[in-house]
Amino acid sequence: MNRQDADNADTIPSFPWRSSRLGGRFQEAARCSRRSRRVAGVALALALAVSPGVAFAQADALLEQGKQLMKKGKLAEACPKIEESYRLSPRSATLLALATCHEKQGKLATAWAEYIDLGAAARKEGNKRLEADAKARGAKLELRLPRLTLNVPRAAAIEGLEVTLDGEPVDSAAWGQARPIDPGEHKVSASAPGRKRWELSVTIKRGERKAVAVPALAKDGSAAPEPAPAEAPAKEAASPVAAAPDKGGTAPGKGAAGAGKGAAAAGPGKGAAGAGKGAAAAGPGKGVAGAEEGVAGAEEGAASATPDAAEEPEPTPAAAPKHSGTFVLEAGLAGGALIGLIDAGSFGDLSTYSYSYNVREGELIAPCDDEVCHASFDPAIGPFAGGTAFAGIALSEELHLGIRALGGYRFGGGYLLTGGPSASMRFGRLWLGLSGLAAAVGQNAKVTGVKGEIPSDLVGLNYGRTEVNVNAREGSLPETALVQTLAFGGSVEVSLVLADWPSSSWTSGALLLSAWPTFMKGLDGFVIAAPVSLGYRFY
Repeated sequence: MNRQDADNADTIPSFPWRSSRLGGRFQEAARCSRRSRRVAGVALALALAVSPGVAFAQADALLEQGKQLMKKGKLAEACPKIEESYRLSPRSATLLALATCHEKQGKLATAWAEYIDLGAAARKEGNKRLEADAKARGAKLELRLPRLTLNVPRAAAIEGLEVTLDGEPVDSAAWGQARPIDPGEHKVSASAPGRKRWELSVTIKRGERKAVAVPALAKDGSAAPEPAPAEAPAKEAASPVAAAPDKGGTAPGKGAAGAGKGAAAAGPGKGAAGAGKGAAAAGPGKGVAGAEEGVAGAEEGAASATPDAAEEPEPTPAAAPKHSGTFVLEAGLAGGALIGLIDAGSFGDLSTYSYSYNVREGELIAPCDDEVCHASFDPAIGPFAGGTAFAGIALSEELHLGIRALGGYRFGGGYLLTGGPSASMRFGRLWLGLSGLAAAVGQNAKVTGVKGEIPSDLVGLNYGRTEVNVNAREGSLPETALVQTLAFGGSVEVSLVLADWPSSSWTSGALLLSAWPTFMKGLDGFVIAAPVSLGYRFY
């Protein structure tokens, strides 16, 4: 072995050592990487596990703060905190508190919608008690909900029309429909391409019904005119060039002028033509003059377009139809029970009867007539059917004054005709009212006898009696007879709005289901009526 081989032999064992050393470093790096990934995974798992807990704790704290502020009456601060709590952790208990807060705040439509959502959530959870409570709260609140109708006439419903309520677009399918809305001031607006924007502020109260009619939007004269079609200038530009091929350098200038004239024919007014003429100049001097003429023509064209837009009449903003001061008319069908407690009256000619009583000389037999004799009757109860009517004026949208009439036929014989001044006031979906009535009442009742009056100076001789029975042969009295009387009293109105259609047309009004408990004092006895009616009130 020579020295070179020996040197080489000395260096050979060093390679395995270096390889082993590098491999250890790679293995150590891999172990560190695996440890890092494990630590990151554990941290992520802890974050995922802790995050819902943190959100829940934050939501719980916000809910408690909101409840405390609500107890103090600070609703403007309480409701946003409860709303944020529900966003972080949507729970039925939080939604109930939020709906309650909005109801106290006066946002009735918002609270009503939240009660509906609460009922649906409780149904999914199987919480029947909470579902029933949410349903009852929502039904009670619905009676006080104001409703706003956005009417868009056919003339105003142009292409691209957008109607917004408080900045939120209203779908065209909802036009003309009464929608629940929070009490207070709201902004209605309408816009369309090339038209002037229209806005209207409307204030609505609890239980009030209003309608807003969107007018036809006026054209916007300041809007940019539509560009002229590109094909017309090109076609006009081609003809002068073809007509004068022998004029050399001037031909292009005239060709450009032709293009300008073509644009003038298609464009709006002299402004476009002037611009074309300016561009047409081939020579240096004429180019400047043409440009100036084009600018002047453009100004003239713009000036000529302005009067046309200004001359168009501006539509007056259509406000919500006001029903105060308007005529009110109601008509409906009525039916119910008529109770007659008329104990005395006349059933016809009583002169065929006589009665006797003691006088100083002995006994006197006196003939009967309608002044000294009267028949007595048993109480009578029977159904009746007829109609009801109301005519008056709306002092406001919630108060109507007028005259009410009720008439009907009593089955089994009889009638009821009554009328008098009446007042009705609206509370949400309820109308409550009072009426003063004068009535003519007739009923077929069983005759129990006929009695004659004893003169007051002879009462002492007749053992204190003021009247005695008439001497009537057996079978001479009718079994039943029609007894009639005048009566005076009043009635209470309780009407439920089944459907409400407020609008600016003559059909504006509501369908009402009404009850009219009526009590009247007759000349001889009492009259009680309990009619129920279904009618339509035009207002």
